[in-house]
Amino acid sequence: MSWELLTEQQLFQQRVRDWAAAGRLALDTEFIRVDTFNPRAALIQVNDGSQVTLADPLTLDISELGNVLCNPETLKIFHACSEDIEVFNLLFPKQRITRVFDTQIGLAFLGYGNQVGYQKALQECLNISISKAETRSDWLMRPLTPDQLQYAAFDVEYLFPLYDFIRERLEQRQLLDWCEADCALILEEMGAPPVLRDLYLSFSNAWKFTRQQLALLQMLTIWREGAARIHNIPRTFVLKNHTLLDIVERQPHSLPALSRIQDLHPRTYQKHGPMILQLVKQAEEKPLAQCPPLMPLPLPRAAKSLYDRLRQVSEAIAVKHQVPAEVLLRKKWLDALVLGYVDDGESAVLPSALKGWRHDILTLPLLEVLDDESASVANWRRYRHREDS
Repeated sequence: MSWELLTEQQLFQQRVRDWAAAGRLALDTEFIRVDTFNPRAALIQVNDGSQVTLADPLTLDISELGNVLCNPETLKIFHACSEDIEVFNLLFPKQRITRVFDTQIGLAFLGYGNQVGYQKALQECLNISISKAETRSDWLMRPLTPDQLQYAAFDVEYLFPLYDFIRERLEQRQLLDWCEADCALILEEMGAPPVLRDLYLSFSNAWKFTRQQLALLQMLTIWREGAARIHNIPRTFVLKNHTLLDIVERQPHSLPALSRIQDLHPRTYQKHGPMILQLVKQAEEKPLAQCPPLMPLPLPRAAKSLYDRLRQVSEAIAVKHQVPAEVLLRKKWLDALVLGYVDDGESAVLPSALKGWRHDILTLPLLEVLDDESASVANWRRYRHREDS
């Protein structure tokens, strides 16, 4: 299939009109995310079935593309789309992309594994070999090399036949509706911005900290997020996670003490040292009633038997419905279900993935197991929330 590098605005606008009339598009992006907070779009690849277009966002005003992406009448086909969707959501914040199909998710339903790469997918499904030699290229350089451009074109050239291969087999197994629902779930999960005051909850070992330490952890994570966004640098360029936790544990009160914190970058020490010390002081002086509550303890080892039982139920359901077990139930969904039920009982909020098509065939049987273990669950609830101490 022919491809073109598009840098001329009028021609781009004509292509957008063509894409708006297409029933389906194959899409990909090339971006750089090495030293910035958000990814920087460097190339947008679009295959409309007649030709592949490589649109250069560094030279074009691509704003009209947002109208195409948000049109639910057009199917947008990707392979491993989460990062591409993040790029598009940043480019078009008021025109969120709709109706996507991720061929990686489709292949997972067909038993190829949850993370099969595009190159491997083409080889195993279509017997097509492509090079991935330009994966680590500098896509912001100009001019792009012929090898880079060909690599970028390949990323969308074969998405239509791959999609058709997957769709046919999903229909044969009556799994297409479930797969499409999981593709839509990606858009739902990526839609909500993070809540700043809750960023500290992502540190799984924070249950070890006192309420005063949690106050410091909360303040540091909010400050780091703000500093990273303002200066457009990755969060780890401000403070690495383990560096942040070391500050919480040691609570330094002077610049010499702060300089001994693990992996604290000299630039951060010189530029932000006084601010970090001020946050430590504020957390220490914060009234206990205004500090976050203690985080729940991890479940005791005895809970392993419950997890084993839940997995056995899930695996039997997977066999019955011919869905790979790792597609039917992921570890993070199971953890969220169990911990939510232990903490909040029947009022627990279900993970989004355990609603929808999974609810009746999977979630309800899992909840029955949890209800059957109500005595143990009650004991673990008291343990997690330190009610026996």
